[in-house]
Amino acid sequence: MFPAHPLLAVTHPDPYPYYAALAREQPLYRDDALDLWVASHPDTIQAVMRAPAARVRPPSEPVPRGVCAGPAGELFGRFVRMNDGALHTRLKALLAAFIQEQAEQPCTPQWPMTPALDATAVDRYLTAAPVHAQAAFLGLPTALHTDSAARISAFVSALPATADADQVAAGHAAADVLQTRLESLLLAGDAAPALRKLREDGVRAAIPVAVLAANLIGLLFQSCEAGAGLLGNALIHAGRRGLSADAARAEADAIVGHVIRHDPPLHNTRRFLADAVTVGGQRIEAGQTVLLVLAAAATVQPDAGWTFGAHGHACPGQGLARRHAADALAHLLRAGADPAALASRFRYRPLPNARVPQFAFSKEPTP
Repeated sequence: MFPAHPLLAVTHPDPYPYYAALAREQPLYRDDALDLWVASHPDTIQAVMRAPAARVRPPSEPVPRGVCAGPAGELFGRFVRMNDGALHTRLKALLAAFIQEQAEQPCTPQWPMTPALDATAVDRYLTAAPVHAQAAFLGLPTALHTDSAARISAFVSALPATADADQVAAGHAAADVLQTRLESLLLAGDAAPALRKLREDGVRAAIPVAVLAANLIGLLFQSCEAGAGLLGNALIHAGRRGLSADAARAEADAIVGHVIRHDPPLHNTRRFLADAVTVGGQRIEAGQTVLLVLAAAATVQPDAGWTFGAHGHACPGQGLARRHAADALAHLLRAGADPAALASRFRYRPLPNARVPQFAFSKEPTP
């Protein structure tokens, strides 16, 4: 049975026939019940993404209201991912150059692990491992990997409108520590060559160190849920294929590549219209929101990497994400995880856009 609408498709056991039908039959339509326009075909999604009026944040709420007054809001507002315009273009180019140069340097994550690899431990690993890998990539000291992952988790928990006062306070504290930590990494006299170049390029582009540091934190932030989804779905597919603990790293990479094409971690994103636009002969008014169903576009173009976005907001670290997921999967298998058992019982976390498996829960998953 097809899901009732695209937001429910994210946690559906097999939403891909529905996504394919959506892209084929409803490339762009208005869903009054969701109060959203829905774009599902590559052509309509690209048309929306290219429209200057289509913003990544609502013009009236550039930062989530719950955290706007404090360090978490200030950090969020600096993320290149959450901004449009000239600064975004300059900063995106610097980050892409940094990622390319830093990727040539060896890094060894201190993978999070507990002695017992039960479902609860695996769930924790899914969310922490991508941040550990990104922390190692950035050059943070090994001793700070676990703490950085915990602070990113606290920051993420503060962003939803449902966050309570304690979560918001923890998010502000985490943002403050992370900002100081990454600024210190950038400004260190013995900073890695790629970090020094990023700092120097930032000076020439008139981008403050605080903004550069915030976007290094942004790499940690973006690796959290998306990384958990990529790694978790790869683990499920490893179980279905019978991958063993002694599987070659190339086998892990092949599974991650399959997941990116056919069971991606991010299923949708949104654009908020600052002005009216016309797409596919239909007028979308200012103030309205378009849900871009990237997973539906992937059924038409499975090799296009839609889960990483496209055009101005395409993720510059998609190759890095794939490498980190394959490394984390290989490590988990070597540590003794049983992917076949895990793949036999799981559900998806109730998230609006990320497909993240959950292995520890009290009730059976609904079909």
